[in-house]
Amino acid sequence: MMHIKVLSFEKELFEAKLIQRERRFFIEFVHKNVSDAALAAGEYKSEFAHTNNTGSMLGLIKKGRSILLSKAENPARKLAYTLEAVNLNKDGEKKLWLGVNTSVPNRFLQQLFLLNPAFEYTLLPFAKDFQQIKMEAKNGESRLDACLFSDSGKKAWVECKNVSMVEYDAAAFPDAVSERGQKHLETLMRLKKQGDRTIMFYVVQRTDAACFMPADFIDNVYAEKLKKAYGMGVEVYAAVADVQKDGIYFAGYLPLAPCYFKG
Repeated sequence: MMHIKVLSFEKELFEAKLIQRERRFFIEFVHKNVSDAALAAGEYKSEFAHTNNTGSMLGLIKKGRSILLSKAENPARKLAYTLEAVNLNKDGEKKLWLGVNTSVPNRFLQQLFLLNPAFEYTLLPFAKDFQQIKMEAKNGESRLDACLFSDSGKKAWVECKNVSMVEYDAAAFPDAVSERGQKHLETLMRLKKQGDRTIMFYVVQRTDAACFMPADFIDNVYAEKLKKAYGMGVEVYAAVADVQKDGIYFAGYLPLAPCYFKG
């Protein structure tokens, strides 16, 4: 499928070089014209950017890596930049951007829903019979990322997750033990038993994966719950989001690894 721009950045992303992750929500960086020799010698003036990614970002935080930053529209914000993507390739190779902004999946889903009719429902196949979407939808004490509504009163509950890790050509989630993610799966299974459609929507913000699987080598409890949920009829989709300097593009869906998703 041809890449379709789903989200646009108001200003083209700013390329820089990563120094390190400083505590949980801060990234130290320098401008991209700082040489590797200056980095090695510590001869640089660094700045800090915000990251909303609370995951481990396993294997991504390496000094000297190219990164993409967006600039905040609010001039009063403490940190002017937000980390959007990390380059996975070596210097001299074509950039392969991995999106790490965890607010993207919800916005990506919402915009795909709005664009869906114009593309004959190929962007979100599961949303064909639904006319409305509500983000941050509550069900009792539970809150899921979205709920789709049809004119006939049907509902489809959707939970979004950001996928940043690829192992052996497979996009894998989660990259750290996720008790919160386990609870979301329990909620989806409960809602499925009640008769609603339920969907796990994984947004893989990189283009180098061949399939999707649960990361049982990171969180086996999550993996077992996902397999159980799938067996009960919870739908699983892994959408590819291609992050570029001007925006984020829809690049199709990954197949589900058959050794995990049988049915």
